[in-house]
Amino acid sequence: MPSLAALMTGIIVLAASAGAAPTAEADPATHDRIRRVETGMPSVAKQGGTVELSLQEWMEALRVPGVSVAVIDDYKIVWAKGYGLKRAGQDDGPVTADTLFQAASISKPVAALALMHHVERETFELDADVNTYLRAWKLPDGDRPGEGQVSLRHLLAHTAGITPGGFAGYERGATLPSITEILDGAPPATNEPARRVAEAGASVSYSGLGYTIIQLTLQDRLGKPFETIVEETVFDPLGMRDSTFARVLPEALAKRTAHGHRATGAAIEGGWYVYPELAAAGLWTTPSDLARLVIEVARSKAGTSSRILSTRTARAMLTQQMDEMALGFVIRPEGDPGYFAHSGGNQGYRCRFEMFADTGQGVVVMTNSDAGGLLTALLARSVAAAYDWPAEARRTISPSLTDAILRQLEQSAVTRTKVAVAPATLARYAGRYELAPDLVFDVSVAEGHLDVQLGDQPRFPVYPESEVKFFYEVVDAQLTFVEDRDGRIVSLILHQGGADREARRID
Repeated sequence: MPSLAALMTGIIVLAASAGAAPTAEADPATHDRIRRVETGMPSVAKQGGTVELSLQEWMEALRVPGVSVAVIDDYKIVWAKGYGLKRAGQDDGPVTADTLFQAASISKPVAALALMHHVERETFELDADVNTYLRAWKLPDGDRPGEGQVSLRHLLAHTAGITPGGFAGYERGATLPSITEILDGAPPATNEPARRVAEAGASVSYSGLGYTIIQLTLQDRLGKPFETIVEETVFDPLGMRDSTFARVLPEALAKRTAHGHRATGAAIEGGWYVYPELAAAGLWTTPSDLARLVIEVARSKAGTSSRILSTRTARAMLTQQMDEMALGFVIRPEGDPGYFAHSGGNQGYRCRFEMFADTGQGVVVMTNSDAGGLLTALLARSVAAAYDWPAEARRTISPSLTDAILRQLEQSAVTRTKVAVAPATLARYAGRYELAPDLVFDVSVAEGHLDVQLGDQPRFPVYPESEVKFFYEVVDAQLTFVEDRDGRIVSLILHQGGADREARRID
């Protein structure tokens, strides 16, 4: 199998415009910029010195198998390149500029663009009660009177007061819930129902269910599947030929995908999870396709393009609603020249884009690892330095980001090895353990390991590293089972985030 170092050359794609990019040899100036990005990654301060690594070394240190990047300058994709592997430990080939990744929550600004396209055509009124457009399902009234109606504007800006949070995804081949089952939190959906939990317009509370309501609104009003609406409104006009909201990927696209990985570096069984909450989390795409989208938004704001939105609507989308939320995008209300951005995280994938609408500079980064969010932040800052972005804050490492990187480096240095544990020993641990009132671990036996569900969260496997200690692959957490003097299992201890919490056995 090719080594990671051998795959770092990737494939460089250059473009003279935001459209389809020809393959070409990079000019010396572009080669120099690429080298500066790869070798000029920001240093991270730590006690006793600094961590100074190249892109390749950061990938290895953080256990990120693959990353793909598209760099934007002067409203053009100036280069795009892939690094590393589509699947760790397997000869599935290298990540290239054409490799597909799950975009996770970057699905939301795509859905927002489709909706605003139709708002501009007066198919929807941005401030009308969303229930006037819904047919298959209605948003229930809140528990408190006087909470005000929920509008599409509220939903776009995450100020609707709808049940917060995201989605866990479903294993490939599992029965998928319908959109109304998702909104009702009814089986086989695994999420909480969409309900009003706060006053509309009072605060920002990030809600994937809010965007699922947008998805249903588009479908009910236009009488078409969400996938078709986005293809007609966004993908086709922008030539985004490598983007899809397909729940089941066609074989040709599945062969081009990067498999998801845990922060430990372990590949997700089955390759990836499926997200039927399309508008919130279901997009598959490439950095180059996303770059075409953000360039179009920036050019529309500048008045030099109108393939999806007019200048007036584009500027409205990038206008602050509350805190740093605009309509589908995160912005910086002060100090940055037209900055807009979004990040995303599904199981096994982390990605981000950042764009300056007023200068035409930006970057899109996609990774196939739960630890990839840290790498996307570092790589975006390296691009910012190499291309002299106008905002100093986008080129520096904050204390909170430093702490997160150092924690992950420490964790990545720990190698956890699965050991064999007798079935009879595993059976001793099956039961229920109370971590807090109404928050219980449910432990069951699987083949060679345990399956654990905490409260209403999805059930995840934990693997033995000794006869009494087990570890998650989906998160940096471990469980230790405790027995009393008589040999009875009486509790488990959750080790996470540097803290230990005991859960007493209650069955």
